[in-house]
Amino acid sequence: MEGQPWLFRKNLIIFDRLTKPMDRSQIKLTSAPFWIKIGLCPPEFDKEDLLHAIGVTFGGIIRFEIMGEFCRLRVKLDVQKPLQNGIFVSINPQSRSWIAFKYEKLPTFCFSCGKMGHGLQKYKILQPVEKDKVREDPPFSIALKAESIFFGEGQCKVKCSI
Repeated sequence: MEGQPWLFRKNLIIFDRLTKPMDRSQIKLTSAPFWIKIGLCPPEFDKEDLLHAIGVTFGGIIRFEIMGEFCRLRVKLDVQKPLQNGIFVSINPQSRSWIAFKYEKLPTFCFSCGKMGHGLQKYKILQPVEKDKVREDPPFSIALKAESIFFGEGQCKVKCSI
């Protein structure tokens, strides 16, 4: 279970450990753990506090790692919801900073709606004007994908499992 998320032909495969016997119709496979990379952490923030603040928006942190100015955190994503491009965090009451996210092992996702499991081809029924708008300025992009090999065992200054 540790190596999740698992992909097959760029599509997400979700597994979960059953803790008690249950009917198949009660099993809901709607979330999977993902590593989210945070680029350069703004120097005015304590990195651990920043990661915990970001983790709250995902319902909590499974684990986090800090290496110099770069950070990543492992969270459970609801795969039925659109991906988040990032988050604004307040530096002080007058100033906010944008923290962009990149996801490791990101499966096929839609540049239009941000949901996993399909691409733009799902929108074959869109009017030509709408299709052109999505092609010219999609709300989501390949920039959400991160390379998976960034941190290695023994390289991180801080590791935390919660």
